[in-house]
Amino acid sequence: MLYSKLSKVLALSAVSMFFAFGVMAQEVPAVAPPVQEDFTEEEYKTFVKINKEVIPLQQQAEGEMMKVITDKGLDVNRFQELAQAQQTGKITDVSEDPEEISKFNLAGQEVLEVQKKVQGEIKQKIEDNNMDIQKFQQIAMAYNQSETVRNKIDKMLQAQEETETP
Repeated sequence: MLYSKLSKVLALSAVSMFFAFGVMAQEVPAVAPPVQEDFTEEEYKTFVKINKEVIPLQQQAEGEMMKVITDKGLDVNRFQELAQAQQTGKITDVSEDPEEISKFNLAGQEVLEVQKKVQGEIKQKIEDNNMDIQKFQQIAMAYNQSETVRNKIDKMLQAQEETETP
């Protein structure tokens, strides 16, 4: 049970890390380089350990962000819809209500603060485990793009769960 939850959150964790450290904001080349898969056993173990430590932080931050959004009088799904529209520069196509846009902007500012806080905590967890942030990002990218890496990490998670469960 924990294994399946961890593997699902691990994918989210990896995505969050890309946003957290700006990898996704960079332009992607037309031809993506091959995904690195040659990580050491120790790097895999450290990556899994970090993710297990980061998951509770991310879950807490997610709860805080949802509370901020609802406290401002918005539905979380509506907030996401507005955020996507804002990213494409077409928020007025989605809402012409100045009050709703104002609520969205206020919630968005607070959500960014929560994200900054958790990003700092995640970065600290990575550093505390003696892993370079760039290496963590490489493994996270490989987890999302390489079946080989994903299977290896998922097996490690499953094996850990089996040894932790009586």
